[in-house]
Parts: sequence; C-alpha cells; structure tokens
Amino acid sequence: MSSSVKAKPQTFTSNLYGSATTGSSGTTYNPSAFESNLINMTNTYIPQYLEQMVNPSYDSEIFQAQTAQRNRLANQSFENNLINPLASRGLTRGSSVNQMSNQFANKLADLEVDAMANEDTRVANILNNLFTYYKVPYDMMLGISELSGNQYQRAVQNAMMQNKINNDSLSGLANNLSSVGELALKAAQSNNGSGIQGFNASGSGLGSLLGGLAGMYFGGPAGAQVGSMAGSQLGGWLS
Repeated sequence: MSSSVKAKPQTFTSNLYGSATTGSSGTTYNPSAFESNLINMTNTYIPQYLEQMVNPSYDSEIFQAQTAQRNRLANQSFENNLINPLASRGLTRGSSVNQMSNQFANKLADLEVDAMANEDTRVANILNNLFTYYKVPYDMMLGISELSGNQYQRAVQNAMMQNKINNDSLSGLANNLSSVGELALKAAQSNNGSGIQGFNASGSGLGSLLGGLAGMYFGGPAGAQVGSMAGSQLGGWLS
C-alpha cells in the first residue's frame, strides 16, 4: 500500500462486551466492565470446583443441608413406620430391633452414596458452565476484533480508490493543460504570419489560463483566482 494512502482507525463496539480499534499499527481490544468481572469470577471459581472434582469433600452448604434433611426424614419414617407399630404390638424384641436397625442403616448408607454421586454431578455441571463462560469473552474478543479489522480494510480500500481518483484527475489536468498549451502555440504561430511573436504576445493570457485551471483544481474558485494571478506572471515570462 502506498504511503500516501491513509485511512482513519476504525472502532467496533458491542453492547455487552468490549470494543476493538484497528489502525495501521494493528488492533487494540478494550474489554467492558461486565467482561472483566466475568473473567475474574471464572478465574476465582474454576480452581475451587476443579479441586472438588479431584478431591471431593462434600462440605458444600447444599450437600450439608440435603444430608440433614434426608437423615431427619429417614429417622421419622423409621420410627413411624417400624418402631412405633412394633412397640404397640409388643414385638420389639432385641433381635428384631437390631435386624431392622441394620436394614435401616444400610438403606441410609445407600441414600448417602446416591447423594454423593448427585453432588459430584452438580459440581461437574457447574465446572462445565464455568469453562463455557470463561471461553465466551475470548470468542467475543476475536469476533469484535475481526469486525473492526474488516471496517478498517474497507476504509483503506476507500482511501486507495480516492487516491486513484485524485491521481487520475491530476493526470487528466496535466494532459488538458498540455493540450491547451499546444493549441495556443499553434494559434500563435498561425496568427497572420506573426510566427512565434504571436505566441509571445498572447503569453500573458496563456499563463493566466493555465494558472486558473490549476488553481480551480486544487482550490476551487478562490484557488482559480490565485492561480490566474500566478499564471499572469508566468505569461509575463513567456512574453
């Protein structure tokens, strides 16, 4: 790309996440406050839940509350459905109570194993969600940066197109000025046989015309006036 082609840096901003600005030196990404908080949260909790997956302690508030509720309901069921009916019938012999107690303990142990498995599943689901949340900001950064880069590439292409238009116009102006000069020279040479003196006599007008055309191109009507004045001086030199 030519050094004369310049494009303004382009910025793309998302509503929830950050923004990216792309210029000639590359792309800079600026995360939003929400995005930074999300990253900080996942950075905090991922190691904790990963440790629970590897070395479960089953000491979470949820698991402890579920265990307490499960034991309370099991004890109530054991007393209401077994011990009390047997006691009311005088059937609470030692061997019977021990047998029922053992069955109850085994059932409670099975419930505890199931509860631990459920807790492992809960921790795994949370950890999976945390990794998903952790990856979202990275994906958003790539997407926003790409959009910013695309905008900048379009700006560069527009600048190159404008630069080509300007160069073509300048080349066309030069060709036009050259054609005007040739026509003026031919007219001066055929002016009543005056030859080159006719060209010299019209030099002031020619210079004014050339300067005016150049001034119009570069500076509009005001530039044309200034160019015409400068062209008159050129014409004076030609005369």
